[in-house]
Amino acid sequence: MIQSASTPELQTEFLRRIAHKPYFESTLGTHLHLFGNHPASGWAFYLLPGSAVLELRGGSAVLCGALPGGEAGEDACEELTGFLRFLHADTLRTDHPLILPGWQPAAPLTLWELPKGRALPLPPAPPAELVPDKAPSMLPVSRLVFAESDAEADEFYSAACTALAHGVGTCRALLHNGRPVCTVGCYEQSDTESYMAAGVTDPVWQGRGLARYLIVGLANELTAERAVRFACFPALCGFYAQLGFLQIGKIQHYTTDWNTT
Repeated sequence: MIQSASTPELQTEFLRRIAHKPYFESTLGTHLHLFGNHPASGWAFYLLPGSAVLELRGGSAVLCGALPGGEAGEDACEELTGFLRFLHADTLRTDHPLILPGWQPAAPLTLWELPKGRALPLPPAPPAELVPDKAPSMLPVSRLVFAESDAEADEFYSAACTALAHGVGTCRALLHNGRPVCTVGCYEQSDTESYMAAGVTDPVWQGRGLARYLIVGLANELTAERAVRFACFPALCGFYAQLGFLQIGKIQHYTTDWNTT
């Protein structure tokens, strides 16, 4: 049976199930801490049969842990499929391969790490006309990160501001005439992991090493206290390998189209 993690006891069990799991402990744990007691936030958290948990926001779902085996597992998969369809989720990330009726595997994400205490060589400094900002205004940053979607920009702005207001992570940007043209941030953390995300460069400024400079600089800062991790799609793997980050695993990625299933 799928249970909403709506009580302190169930939230404690949710956190126990994601403990020590790279990516999931920091991201799901931070979201539960910030939004678990605010149903109007749009985030929802559930305990599933077996050792699995589920996070939902809009059309995106994240599943961590294992469903039971045998007949109970078949029932759990059927219940989960119906649940995701009812809530119109059409993307799913998991820590293990999963077979669900109507869902197709997409290219998995690669999980990268810079261990605690390690530092990478800092790339060359950006052009002199760019000003580094260690606490940029998040509204223009959100418009840079999601330039093609005002709705996604608004969601990112709200979540990032909430995280920063609660002392979770930080943001870095390079400004040109007061406007961010490159950014990277950390908006989810656990006791042992800082999850780095939202690395974006304005297309006009791409190819000048700006992202390299910000990503390595922020990662080196964060590893003073925690390991740094992040996930990327296959097209960016060569870039992060060249910078010196270490591959530590994969995150499975699935999609569906409920109009055709």
